[in-house]
Amino acid sequence: MANPTELVTENKTNIRKNQRRIFELDAEVSTTYAELMLLLADIEENKALLQRNYTSAFLGNRAIAIDNVDDLYRCRMAMLDALEPSSEVEANFKTRMLNQTRIEQLENRSDLNDTLRDIAGRMIEVNVLLQTINTKIAEANEKVVDMGDDMIAENAEWAEGKIAKQMSEATPNSNSQGVASNTERLQKLLERAHIAEQQAEDVVRRVEADTKGILELGDDIASRRERIQADRERVVANQKRAADLLIKL
Repeated sequence: MANPTELVTENKTNIRKNQRRIFELDAEVSTTYAELMLLLADIEENKALLQRNYTSAFLGNRAIAIDNVDDLYRCRMAMLDALEPSSEVEANFKTRMLNQTRIEQLENRSDLNDTLRDIAGRMIEVNVLLQTINTKIAEANEKVVDMGDDMIAENAEWAEGKIAKQMSEATPNSNSQGVASNTERLQKLLERAHIAEQQAEDVVRRVEADTKGILELGDDIASRRERIQADRERVVANQKRAADLLIKL
């Protein structure tokens, strides 16, 4: 076992080594924190892009597309109403086609309802996840608040002389034990920091892929909007032809 003088020198050397580890770890932890905050900003941006896509697709494209289909069904009903059967067979045909057109419309609306129900269910799941995230944030905030409360109490004790008393009672052996404890804690923190950095890199790659997919989806939605609007022009033309079958003005 080292004598007190040697132990003091050994403690001094190990303390300096820990100071270097702390400096390096501080830089790594700070860098990871900055990267994670930027990552959260990217995720928030993706969320905004997804909301834009949702609004464009659901409240925009879908509304126009459904309006187009409804107008086309009304055109069909108008054209069928304009038929003038000359026999019971033709009258039955007209009625059968009117029923068939209504059935097709009801089938289409039922399919849309199924899709809406699925969308609603998935949005509920999203809200549950968001609530979980809010709870996680609240718990993290509470942990920081508790830490602040503990530090306030401990700082008061230090100010009242506790830390000075601990220093006056320190020995080479107690310092050695404290240094060993610090070294062990630093090693664990370094391992955590390396793992956190690797995990952050994985998430960055995933977010980058998500961003690409979201932007491509946005382009697809915009392209579909052009197609729907072009269809609208044909629907108007279809309505005019159907109206002419009723009576020409």
